[in-house]
Amino acid sequence: MKLKLYIIYLAAFLLVSCSVQYNLQSHSESIYDVKAENDSAITAMITPYKIGIDSVMNKVLCISKIEMTKGKPESLLGNFVCDLCLQQYSNMADICVMNNGGLRSILPKGEITKGMIFELMPFENELVILELDSDDYIQLLQYITKRGGEPFAGVNIIMDEKGSILSQSLNLNKGKIRVLTSDYLANGGDKMSFFKGRKQAKVGIELRDAIINYCISKESISSKLDNRLSIAKAKAEESDLTIE
Repeated sequence: MKLKLYIIYLAAFLLVSCSVQYNLQSHSESIYDVKAENDSAITAMITPYKIGIDSVMNKVLCISKIEMTKGKPESLLGNFVCDLCLQQYSNMADICVMNNGGLRSILPKGEITKGMIFELMPFENELVILELDSDDYIQLLQYITKRGGEPFAGVNIIMDEKGSILSQSLNLNKGKIRVLTSDYLANGGDKMSFFKGRKQAKVGIELRDAIINYCISKESISSKLDNRLSIAKAKAEESDLTIE
């Protein structure tokens, strides 16, 4: 139902946008001045749907204590999304991995509406679980570090300035590493080729709905930077490494 309402909202917007008529008002030396007029019939037809959609999308879910934006090597927004997903499904996964490209807007300080979550996550991506052996897990970490950081939770990584992994916090002797991610990334999206062809266990919820459910369950939300991906720099006068 939510998806249908969202599609109707988009269709309404597009129809109204496309219903503009351009009537020639004057011309001089091949320079034309045009005036746009709305198609009142289409506007009247769409308006009731738009009002209904607006009432849903403008519903306040919670209050954000801070503005959250994406970035590298870690970000408030990326940490927020991955942390909430892993928190809700920690019995099913060891780590959570997303991508910055999938986060399409910021979350402002103040009221967070359902429409803002749709803007943040406009895709119909489902949450899935993949199992990786230690070699493929290291490939995943290398993917994150070589890109200078992507959203993740459940592990701490130390890398050097070239993106090479110096250490990570998970115990690789316990067997398979369970990774919570979106079906888009699980199918190899954003060059995550190490995921392709692996069996996917569906969590049974879309990523956007997981975010919405979390926000509804909280009066206020926040996030923090915790150096889950830190960069070790070599001091010029010393040969040992220091952690940023």
